[in-house]
Amino acid sequence: MDHRPGCTFGPGYYRIELISGARRYCQTEDEVKRAYALLLADTIRRVSRDGYCLDPLERGAPDVVEGERFLGMSPAQAMHELGIADEADYLRAYRAIEDAVLARDRLVPAGAADRPSIVIKKKGKRVLDV
Repeated sequence: MDHRPGCTFGPGYYRIELISGARRYCQTEDEVKRAYALLLADTIRRVSRDGYCLDPLERGAPDVVEGERFLGMSPAQAMHELGIADEADYLRAYRAIEDAVLARDRLVPAGAADRPSIVIKKKGKRVLDV
């Protein structure tokens, strides 16, 4: 299995984040279990899985784009994904998503309990539940 284009998760499909800020990547759940058993429980902050690459693709295009993936796209690709043609709209969207992702990432070291997803709605789409 390969990572999908635009994946920003990291080299593995599972990420173990340590209190020290270090990260360990694993390819399977069994590897995560082995690494978890070897590491001291009080040194582990969280274990995350790469839902972007592991979860099946939805039928049809989703009405939102994941924020970190959006930031990693080329401007032309990002504008196409969002369905916008005006570069000023792209710049506004980029700055808003960048600010939201940075604010979220500042909260995690400050003791936030989780790391919520940041998404941006595609132009003309109605999003009721994300």
